[in-house]
Amino acid sequence: GVFRFFTAPLSKQISWLLPFALISIALVFFGGRVRLPLESDAHKALTLWGGWLLICVVFFSMVSGIFHAYYAIMLVPPLGAMVGMGFAQLWKWSTDRNWVSMLLMAAVGITLAFQVFASYQYGEQAYWLIAAGLLFILGSFLMPRARRTGYLILLGAMLVIPAYWTLMTTVASADINLPTAYRGSIQGPGPARQPGQLPGSKINQELVDYLQANTGNIRYLVAVPSAQQGAPLVLATGRPVLYMGGFGGLDDVVGIDDLRAMTEKDELLFVWYVDDRGDKPEIAAWLKTSCFVIQEFSEVKVATGPHPAPGSQGQQHGRPGPRDQTMSLHMCH
Repeated sequence: GVFRFFTAPLSKQISWLLPFALISIALVFFGGRVRLPLESDAHKALTLWGGWLLICVVFFSMVSGIFHAYYAIMLVPPLGAMVGMGFAQLWKWSTDRNWVSMLLMAAVGITLAFQVFASYQYGEQAYWLIAAGLLFILGSFLMPRARRTGYLILLGAMLVIPAYWTLMTTVASADINLPTAYRGSIQGPGPARQPGQLPGSKINQELVDYLQANTGNIRYLVAVPSAQQGAPLVLATGRPVLYMGGFGGLDDVVGIDDLRAMTEKDELLFVWYVDDRGDKPEIAAWLKTSCFVIQEFSEVKVATGPHPAPGSQGQQHGRPGPRDQTMSLHMCH
C-alpha cells in the first residue's frame, strides 16, 4: 500500500529522510522552467535521482510475494541525492525570497514529525528525540539572524534520529541471513550474531583445513549445491566457493559440462555434494563415474535449509527451516 514506507515494519529501514526527499522532488521540479529536450542540469539530475527514487518507492510499496526489508537499500543513492538537491534549491532561493525560510522549516518539521512517529512505532521514546526537537527550535530561531548556521542546524536536526538508529543497527545483534535495521525496544535486538557463521550452520574445521591444504593453486576451494552449504565456507576461509545451484540450489548455474571443463582446467578439484539428492541426476552420475569419495569426509551430516518446491511456503518466505543432510566430499580429476 501507499503507506508501506511510513509504517512498521518497513519505516525503520530507509524512510527517515524520505518526506524531505519527496518534497525536494517538487522543489527541484519547480526550480526552473522545464524545456524539452532537458537543458537544466537540475532537471537532468532530477530525472535520474528523482526518477530512481519514485520508481523504487512505488514498486516496493505495491509489490507482493517474496519481499525482504533489506531490498530497500537500493534507495540509498537517490534518497541522499534528493535531500542534497532540495537543500541546495532552498539555499539558492533564500537569497531573494524571504518565504523560503518558512518552507525549509515546514519541510524539516514534517520530516521530524514522521521520524518521531516512526520511533514510537518501535517503542523508542528517549532523550535523543528531544535533542532533535531542540535543534529544530534553535535552527528556526537563527534563520533570520544567521541563515547559514540556521540551515546547518536544521539539517543536523533531521540527522539525529537516523544517526541513532544507524548506531543501534551497528552495535545491536543482527540477523546476518536476512539483515534488517535496528528493531527498536518493542521487538528486541534480534537473533544473536555468530561471527563467521551462518545461523544454523556448523563449520567442519577438519574439512576446511583439508580443503585449504589441497587447493593452494586451485581457483575454487570446493563446489557445493547452494549457498546454504557454501556461505559458511566462504566466511571461514575467504576463498571462492562454487555454488552450483545458486542461493537455494534450484537454479541451473553450473551444469555437468561446466564441471568437466573446470576440472580439466584445474580450476576445480573438490565437489561436496548431497548424497541423496535426486533432482540433478546427471551431476550425481558424473561424480560416481569421474570422481572418487574422500572417505574421511564421507556421509557428513550438515544442518542446512531444504530445497522447497516452487510456490511452497518455504520458498515464498525465503526462510527454509534447517534440516540434516548427508554430504560427501568428492575429488575430481
